[in-house]
Amino acid sequence: MAETDFGSDRNNTHMDRTLEEELKASLVNGRLPCAVAFQVAKKLKVDRGQVGEAANELKIRIVDCQLGCFQVEKATHEDLENIHVERKLAEEIEASRVEDYLPCAVAFKVARKLNVTPRDVGDAATKQGTKLASCQLGCF
Repeated sequence: MAETDFGSDRNNTHMDRTLEEELKASLVNGRLPCAVAFQVAKKLKVDRGQVGEAANELKIRIVDCQLGCFQVEKATHEDLENIHVERKLAEEIEASRVEDYLPCAVAFKVARKLNVTPRDVGDAATKQGTKLASCQLGCF
């Protein structure tokens, strides 16, 4: 197996190999779902950004964004016209914005706080015209 250098610190070679092996073992139909990438980060106790960077280096496509930004194909959000956004969720998104966008990590905090899914937050933010940004895996 070829070693992949995910950073300049050569002392992390074992972790790099472990991360590479875990990512390859975690693929679903040759792709890495966002939620699975989060699980890999938790299991290996590494930053989610490191998982995203490693996936990119290995040319592994991350799919099925938990916020709904992308699936296997580009999300169109045409189905959002008919969803109802609860006032409390809309207000929390508005209060949590950083300038004119909602960072991914903040969207997950909003979801936990209001006991809704990250997808609910992503859909509500999109419907409100709030841009989602700063993906924890580095995808957007």
